[in-house]
Amino acid sequence: MLLGALPGLPQDADELIRRLDATTWPSLPADETWANGAPMPLIQRYSSGWARWLEQPRLPPVGQHEIVEAETSSVHVVRFEGSGRVPILLLHGWPTSFLAFHRVIEPLRAIGSELVLASLPGFGTTPLPSQNWSVTDSAALLASAMERLGHDRFVVHGQDWGSVLAREIGAYAPDRVIAVHVSAGLRGVMADGTTTDSAWVRLREFAIDGAGYLQLQSRRPDSLAFALADSPTGLLAWQLDKYQLWQSALGEHFGLGSDFIFANATLYWLTRSVGSSMRIYAANRDVQHAAASRVPTAVSVFGNGDFASSDVASRENNLVAWYEHTTGGHVAALDAPTEFVADLTDFIHRTGADR
Repeated sequence: MLLGALPGLPQDADELIRRLDATTWPSLPADETWANGAPMPLIQRYSSGWARWLEQPRLPPVGQHEIVEAETSSVHVVRFEGSGRVPILLLHGWPTSFLAFHRVIEPLRAIGSELVLASLPGFGTTPLPSQNWSVTDSAALLASAMERLGHDRFVVHGQDWGSVLAREIGAYAPDRVIAVHVSAGLRGVMADGTTTDSAWVRLREFAIDGAGYLQLQSRRPDSLAFALADSPTGLLAWQLDKYQLWQSALGEHFGLGSDFIFANATLYWLTRSVGSSMRIYAANRDVQHAAASRVPTAVSVFGNGDFASSDVASRENNLVAWYEHTTGGHVAALDAPTEFVADLTDFIHRTGADR
């Protein structure tokens, strides 16, 4: 269970349970639909389920957790030794964490000499160094962290904001990055006004119905942070609302599993990192994506919550592989792990990195 992936944190579980039990519920009309956001009956069920989840017996730590003192700041990583030939850096997005890769660790250990799961700056126990910190700064920091871990050459996968960073690391250190693989790709991969494909149509629909949080977190993240850091139930509701936007077709637990949902919310709340994590939107709202690099790049597109365009991806990257699946959603390492591992394995084999 993922509670074991949070070493040093579960001692605060009693206080978190107390806060969940003391939730002040808003006065809202009875409504089970998502028409106005997360419905209260569902949030009440999840809040109670979270408290029960926290009462599990404590488990031994999972993976080797380290704080790497890199060039300009520090980075929290979780390391897993593998039997393959190439180090793999795995980068999550928002509002997830390194925990999003727990279902693919074992199969990826067969192709990776070491798996490094990094917490992005501002997420979990990786600090956000300054107000003006950009994805370029994060790319330099993560490349430095991999060097400190002894990896001069490596493959990087990124999902959501991790996809932005994966491309940025490739552009920043093209002689060290063997290959870049992304899912739920954003800048440099996502459809834009230059295309008329189905991804652009879906993205425009999303902008109307689901992108309100993007404006809020890009313009006024700190005001929201006070409420989410103080109320664990509020934090959970905000995260579930985003999962529903991207994963709604995947049924109960949004295809992510309750273990991940509760562990991820626990990590955000206990590290008080929801505010600093949202800064990634505000700090980078006017920053252009990295220019195309010569690093071989692959894109995996999954069934729900993905707006990647092959036209954009081939124009903005050295695109050597494109994978499409009708299954899965925005967090493919959780909701389509078999397909995710198959794509990454095939891509690494194509690059020759496993020989």
